[in-house]
Amino acid sequence: MQEATETLRKTPVQKRTRQTLDVLFEATAQLLQSGGAKGLNTNAIAERAGFSIGTLYSYFKDKTSLLRALALREFARQEAEFAETLAAHRALPREAMVRAVVRQGFAPFAGRHRVRRHLLVLFGNDVELQRALHDMVDRMTERLIDAVGIEAAAMPPARRYILVRAALGPIRAAVMCEHRLVATAELEDELVRLVLFLLQPETPSRN
Repeated sequence: MQEATETLRKTPVQKRTRQTLDVLFEATAQLLQSGGAKGLNTNAIAERAGFSIGTLYSYFKDKTSLLRALALREFARQEAEFAETLAAHRALPREAMVRAVVRQGFAPFAGRHRVRRHLLVLFGNDVELQRALHDMVDRMTERLIDAVGIEAAAMPPARRYILVRAALGPIRAAVMCEHRLVATAELEDELVRLVLFLLQPETPSRN
């Protein structure tokens, strides 16, 4: 993504660079999970990661650019895992496939929902990140429609638009308010029913 290269000062081509970024991102996630955004700074991140502050600044100009890169990295990981989940469950009944991808929707940041919540708060109005998220969800939607064997033209545009978003919305809301239903079987069951309903064939209108 263009946003990712603009956020990073170095393009992560070499294995060592990727490993360094992984450690910095993990340190940031750990600090967000344990203490939240308040008090989070580049010195604390560098110390947790075991790097000098100079190493951190060689990749990121400030804390915000690091957090944006963390969010973009999570988008890419989530999309890849969504595709892998569909591929792994493609031969199973539709309900099993839908349940697997709904469950995967709760998985960002290894289940550390406080990390997800803090990033949602920080970047909820970030136009570039929201565009990246929008494009990712569109691609996930097309993959799901293809995986369940529905003809692309058979699904109305409005239903196509809400298919994945209808599940992501409640997940996001539950994470934001730290609701007791986060990642529970109860919420998962309802989201599976919702997505299966949206995947039903269009009923001919009565004249």
